[in-house]
Amino acid sequence: MLTIDIGSEVMSLCEAQIRGTWQIPAELVRLGLRSGASEISAERHRGGIALRWVGAPFAAEDLRSLQTALEDGRQAGERQRAIAALEASGTQALLWAAGLQGSGFRVQSTDGGNSSRFQYRQGGRPRLSTARSNGNSDQVEILWSCAGLDRVRAMDWLRSATRFAPVRPNVDGRLAPQGFPGGLYHVTLESPVPFRLGLTRVGDDPLLWLLRDGVVSARATIPGYPSFQAAVELSGVVPPVASAADLRSAVTPYLEMLIDRAVWTMTQVADRLPDLPEVDRQRLSVLLLRAARRGLREDEVARVPLVPLAAEREDNLSLEGLRDLAARRGSTRLAVDPAEELASLLIDPETTVRVSGEERSLLAELLDLRFQAPPPRRLGLLRRRLVSARAASSAFAMRLRGFVRRRPLSEQSLSPGERTFLAALRSALAPTQVDLCAGGGGVRKTSRGLLLPREHSAVMAGASAIGNDRSWIYPTLLALNLGDPPPAAVRDQWRAGILDGAPGAGA
Repeated sequence: MLTIDIGSEVMSLCEAQIRGTWQIPAELVRLGLRSGASEISAERHRGGIALRWVGAPFAAEDLRSLQTALEDGRQAGERQRAIAALEASGTQALLWAAGLQGSGFRVQSTDGGNSSRFQYRQGGRPRLSTARSNGNSDQVEILWSCAGLDRVRAMDWLRSATRFAPVRPNVDGRLAPQGFPGGLYHVTLESPVPFRLGLTRVGDDPLLWLLRDGVVSARATIPGYPSFQAAVELSGVVPPVASAADLRSAVTPYLEMLIDRAVWTMTQVADRLPDLPEVDRQRLSVLLLRAARRGLREDEVARVPLVPLAAEREDNLSLEGLRDLAARRGSTRLAVDPAEELASLLIDPETTVRVSGEERSLLAELLDLRFQAPPPRRLGLLRRRLVSARAASSAFAMRLRGFVRRRPLSEQSLSPGERTFLAALRSALAPTQVDLCAGGGGVRKTSRGLLLPREHSAVMAGASAIGNDRSWIYPTLLALNLGDPPPAAVRDQWRAGILDGAPGAGA
């Protein structure tokens, strides 16, 4: 007579539903958020992870179903019905946590004056007890561990997965990051589905963060469109057991709307372009030009003042204005790079555009223009020597700051972002000591370890990126060019896709 091994079925079910054990804490937090949990915290605890939140106690029925599903002495049919009940109530993450290989799982759930306590360790018998509680507040505490758990990765994923959650969790004593990595502007809308849309400093293709109950479940990209990011809440569209593929299918009908709203957002913030730092101005300008090239809100983009002139003016030219200028003065325009020194060039400031190489390429394609570099101004011998000496003096002073001021900066003199950046690099490169020093120049190896100039471009970019998401450690180490390749564990974590960490997530 054939019988079903429900114990093996439970373990297989748990392993099939998740990409790795590191995903479990985020899935448990998702349960709490769905029921309105607040004041969520997570910390590493005795080889596992402890989760706590206020409110959202587990229903006694769900804990009883969990006990039945895990108890070897029960009939196969009874255990299968209990598993189906957990799936129907959307609490299957309790089964995933308890049913994994080598798991240890304890839940203390208090509902007013009643307290339920569930305990299970694989190979033992699940125990559920209830008692009166001294307090009258709703709260939950979970202690969980399992074989092969990578706690660092689990906490990193929890931080990334909850960046759009309605409650900001405290993870290992630090509040998790919020919003889009490298964000510039964002808007929040509720129709036709709740979503948050952001313009960011990073990324080439649109990136969608697909959420269920405020927690990231999958990601998707939309190649070929101007870059933006959107966090789309799909819990009202898909069932609780929806896979990553289901989420991507569910968001497809909203893609056209999301792209249109993204371009609309770009046009709304374009009046701030002249006041933005140059790198941000270029980013938004390129996004708008890419939108126009795709024919997205083309008439609106054509009226946006996004092309700066060499003249010191408060307003920029629009595409319409640049087209009119070409009609009056010819289709070949002088163009200079925003970082270029104008004193040595022969230009008309009122007709010379000051744009990056990518902006020139897009403008040429959109308006059928040609751009050329202006000729150098003919300077007298004394003038040329003064200009050359000033440039050499400035470069020498910058290099001198990087080489002379070798002493590490004190922790008190660092910004919060720099402290986070240093902590991440020290963790990745341990036991090598990593410090910041003043000035520019290159990275130097000292008897203590590594000394990174705070004005180094990779240091400044890394401090901004890692402050939003620790998974940027690997590309930052590559950009710093330390001589040795980054540690294999850091490389593998990046390749595994910490940001893609939900089942089947990815482009």
